[in-house]
Amino acid sequence: MPAHYLTYDLYREGVPLTEGYIHNWLLAGPQAIPVTDLERFSGDDLKLQITRHYHQEHSGITHPPQEWEPRLSIGDETCRWHYTRCLEDHFIDLSAFYPTCHYLRAWAYAEVRCPQAQEITSLLTTHGPADLWLNGQHLHRQDHFHDQDAHSVPFGATLEEG
Repeated sequence: MPAHYLTYDLYREGVPLTEGYIHNWLLAGPQAIPVTDLERFSGDDLKLQITRHYHQEHSGITHPPQEWEPRLSIGDETCRWHYTRCLEDHFIDLSAFYPTCHYLRAWAYAEVRCPQAQEITSLLTTHGPADLWLNGQHLHRQDHFHDQDAHSVPFGATLEEG
């Protein structure tokens, strides 16, 4: 089966970024991990302690994602990649209700084609902790919680040609 890709162009040669945002993503997850030992965490920063406990340094992505392919194996679980398009607010919404405490982990994947190497400033907006990898290398981590209004963190990146 041939692979089909949606690749964004930084300039208007292919599918352009819309107002600088990526709207089309391949998503995997959320992986819901029950927090069975909740009593080990205490204090005002309970959520932050839990996320730091379950955080992993690597992305877990070992193969290029393809829609509906179960190629993301994390521990004993396998997650399927699926396509989603952001609404006008530019957010990916994976919210759900869990009656007990869970650590949730999800992955979003996109490719951007760059006609020449360049330095950029990116902005990652989240309600909670997030990591960003570029070309397989960890580039950025934000470690915050903002329950009501999402929080944006700017960071620099170097894009390679291609």
